[in-house]
Amino acid sequence: MIDDPLDLIAGRLIASVQAAAGSPVRDTAVIAALAQSALRGGASGLRLNGPEDIRHVRALTRAPIIGLHKVHNGTRNVITPRVDLAVGLADAGADVIAVDATAELLGDRFELLREIADETGRPVMADVSTFDEGVRAWESGAAIVGTTLSGYTPHSRSADGAGPDIRLVEQLVAAGVPTIAEGRYQTPEQVRQAFDCGAFAVVVGGAITDPIAITRRFVAATPAMRGAS
Repeated sequence: MIDDPLDLIAGRLIASVQAAAGSPVRDTAVIAALAQSALRGGASGLRLNGPEDIRHVRALTRAPIIGLHKVHNGTRNVITPRVDLAVGLADAGADVIAVDATAELLGDRFELLREIADETGRPVMADVSTFDEGVRAWESGAAIVGTTLSGYTPHSRSADGAGPDIRLVEQLVAAGVPTIAEGRYQTPEQVRQAFDCGAFAVVVGGAITDPIAITRRFVAATPAMRGAS
């Protein structure tokens, strides 16, 4: 475990390196190669899903790793919903544990954040979807709050066709909550805007590490695709 992982990512970019089942890059060795590529490109930290990927990448780098364990609840993937899953991430080498801190999942059980922090000895990143969730997560023991789930819960605005929720970053920072901007960041300008609003760090995922999503963005600009629309 790195002594001060949050200090090492302050004011910097974190690359989220994940792939869904069925993706050609859903292979631990490929995930590790993508993670190393992101680090060589200047990312200062990584966000990885599952103990297998974390353990493999941990052996290759001392860069801070934010670990999460996705579990599908029948509606969407929820993030590290149990203490035992968090312990598994810590044992695999995660320096920070990401936890779904939405009212949709936790209801009134925000004490789970402190339980995970105490059990793992790791700082917790609370992934939230609204301002109220962010404040409550911070008051309940999260070391940092991420805007990761804005647009993906019934309590937050729809993410369809929308860019990142920079307004939520502004609100949380204004309330004194250390905030990692995450969710639908696609361009350097959006990253710059988040930092200008006071973001502690910014996570970028698919725009860096998902070859399918990157290709689709370019294909959408071709005459064939523009004509089809």
